[in-house]
Amino acid sequence: MAELIDLTAPITEEMANHPSHGRSPVFLTGTRLNHDDAEDLWRGKGVEDLSLINGFVLLAEHNGTHIDAPFHLHPEGSTTEEIALEECYGSAVWLDVSDAGAKGEIGPELLERAAADAGVEVQPGDSVLLYTGWDSYLPDDEETYLEEHPGLSAAGAEWLLERSVSVVGIDCGNVDVAGDVSFPAHRVLLRDGAPEEYVLVVEHLRGVDEIPAHRFTFNAAPLPLEGATASPIRAFAVVDD
Repeated sequence: MAELIDLTAPITEEMANHPSHGRSPVFLTGTRLNHDDAEDLWRGKGVEDLSLINGFVLLAEHNGTHIDAPFHLHPEGSTTEEIALEECYGSAVWLDVSDAGAKGEIGPELLERAAADAGVEVQPGDSVLLYTGWDSYLPDDEETYLEEHPGLSAAGAEWLLERSVSVVGIDCGNVDVAGDVSFPAHRVLLRDGAPEEYVLVVEHLRGVDEIPAHRFTFNAAPLPLEGATASPIRAFAVVDD
């Protein structure tokens, strides 16, 4: 039987978010009743054993575990509802690039060494998940998590693009090195070849190193949010016995 590994950050009002994306989610006060209050709405109306509750959540496109659409970087790029399911579900590998360290660049040499150590070859159509270890700073050290993380160099992003991967995911808040406002990895993956050529980006993954095999199946399907630049996802790995 296949094993499912959840790679998604819990969505809470206190979760760590990239500073440029604002603070969210917000669970709007008063929109979620408790069941006792909800039952009062039905009492005396012929229904004595029913309560229905719901809520309203304000959530930014790029907060929490999410996938970036090409439109995030390119004015003619695909938006989230235009991303085909085949692009964000399928074969995957994870690579241990934790040697990059604080604000370190993940380049071709490190990627090649990580693939060799894992005993895998990155194939066209793969999703490639990068384990930096940076999610271990949460929840106690949000500052280090957001401001000191490593990321792909432009050359590292090119290495992945040249292998025609479908998705690149990472366990920190940005696929680029913290503080690099030129966004070289984002540009290579989502802008330079768009709208025809691109690699989708997943950020804020959790527990990548808990996947018991380096090759597996990965799900990163977005919500079909019309015109959106990104979407929250329930990221998970499927590992066959």
